[in-house]
Formats: sequence, structure tokens, C-alpha cells
Amino acid sequence: MQRRHILRLAGAACITGMAGMPASRALAAADFPNRPIRLIVPYGAGGVTDQIGRALADAAGRDLGQSIIVENKPGVSGTLGATQMATSEPDGYTLTMAPVVIFRLPHVQKMRYDPLKDLTYISMIADYNFAVAVRTDAKWKTMQELVAEAKSSSHGITYGTTGIYGSQHLTISELARITQSNWTHVPYKGDAEAITSLLGGQCDVAMLTNTLLPYVKNGQLRVLAVLSEKRAPDFPDAPTLKEIGYPVWSNSPFGIVGPAGMKPEVVKRLDTAFRNALKDPKLLAVTQQYGMSTNYMGPDQYTAYAQKAFKSEGEIIARLAEAMKKQ
Repeated sequence: MQRRHILRLAGAACITGMAGMPASRALAAADFPNRPIRLIVPYGAGGVTDQIGRALADAAGRDLGQSIIVENKPGVSGTLGATQMATSEPDGYTLTMAPVVIFRLPHVQKMRYDPLKDLTYISMIADYNFAVAVRTDAKWKTMQELVAEAKSSSHGITYGTTGIYGSQHLTISELARITQSNWTHVPYKGDAEAITSLLGGQCDVAMLTNTLLPYVKNGQLRVLAVLSEKRAPDFPDAPTLKEIGYPVWSNSPFGIVGPAGMKPEVVKRLDTAFRNALKDPKLLAVTQQYGMSTNYMGPDQYTAYAQKAFKSEGEIIARLAEAMKKQ
């Protein structure tokens, strides 16, 4: 009896020692996932990020054999998901979509998360493509005319985006600096809200994702240019800013991250599911619908990207701050 008791204790200690954590947590990781997973979408419902997030959750959930429940948390330029990761359990059951702005905002203001210490990078998913749109009844027919108006008008041009210090905001700020033109930023909680305001006349122009497509097709909006380095397939007639003569463009990838300290086996299981989801016909149909480009990276590559992105975004913010001092 005593020998059996000693063996049981030794076995439990072995499990604990091998996993580097309590035996109960080791078993939980091996059994992952055994309940629904929560995925935070840090933008409002109805926008392109929400649409992609829901399609991704559906496909990955089927691969995992558990539901992935989407929760919208708009605000603070898309960083509320990353903020929540800093205080969430690293068990793999709370994740967030992570836009590139999570690397940028800590260089602008004090945040409640550190992108290099508080997050586990699981899978990079895709790149956003942004377009410059006006109402079809607007007087501007080209991007050059819009820039000319921003230079000559005393009140300038008001433009809507999905958040302060987002890729669109920084790109237009750089355009304003280069062209010495006057632009007023109007941040919204998501694409849907920004489109509603543009159609209602609350802003002159909006820089948004391919959520604009249905409104372009039905004749309500017109695209003047795209912010990407190359022309977008869905707007083949819209030039890049670089083509027009303005050396400005924007790349904006996003991925899936969790809290720091996640177990490697859990990260691997999640990454496999998200990687497989990128082959799902329904998800690919959504990315095609919104003109997004899949851009997969696994945990190691995504982590290395995060380290480089945090540094480069700091340099961009420093240049913007220096330019603003000279104005």
C-alpha cells in the first residue's frame, strides 16, 4: 500500500516537472480545446475585420472541434483586444485579432500592454488594402483634385478612418506633410460607421478597406486612389499615391495573438487550425470579396515580425512627430 502511494506521488510529480506547471494545467493543455474559445475583434460589427474574423472563427472552430465565439470590442484604434490579453489567462481560450496599430500606439501614448512582453503571436493571417473614396456627387474626380482642394481651401479636407494612428491616418498625415496640404482626421469605430458618415456628408472622404466595394458597385461611392504600394485588383483603375507622384503607401497586416505565456502545444494547435482555415473556400470567398491578400506566418516568423514592426513603427512615429514640429 505504501509503495503504491509513493508511485502515485512520483507520477504526479513527474507530470508537473515535465510540463513546468501544475499537473492539472498540463492535462488541460493536452486536452485543448475542451470548451468554446473567445476571439476578440477590436472593431465594430459589420466592417471588413468583423467579416473576416467571423469567417476565420467558423473555419478554425470546425478544425478545432469547438466553437470560436466572436466578441466585438471597438475603440482605441483597434488595440482593446491587445489590452485585454495583458490581463487574460494564457490558456488559449481568449484570443484577439491584432492589427499593425498594436505596435504603433505604444510609441504615441502609454498603453496597458507591451507588444513584446504581454502577447503570444500565433498566426499572421492577411493584409488590409485601403482605398480613398468620395461620394459620386462629390466635385473631386481625381486624387490630384482632392489634394489641390486640401492645399487651397482654408478649411481643408475632412477624412474618415477607423481610428487615430491607424495606417490610413499615418499615410494621409505623411501625404499632408509632403504636399503641404490641410487634412482634418475624423476617426470612427469601424468601416460601417465611417461609410455611413461619408454617405451622410459628415466627412468629405474616407480611407477604408474593400467594405467600400458594394457602395462603389451600386454607384454611391467613387474610388480616387489606393493607399497600397501596388494597385488593388478590385479597383484596377484607381492609381496608387506613388503612381500619382506622392511617395507614400501603406502596408497593414493583421494576425491572431493571445496572452503571454501560452503553452507551445496550445499555440501549435491553434496555429494549425488558423493555417488550415486559410484554405477554407468560405473564408477565401470573404477575403476575395473584400480584396484582402492572405499573408500567413507561423508563430516563430510572426514573433520575429512583431519585434521588427515594433521598432519600425517607432521610427515612423518619430519622423511624424519631427515633421509636426517643423510645421
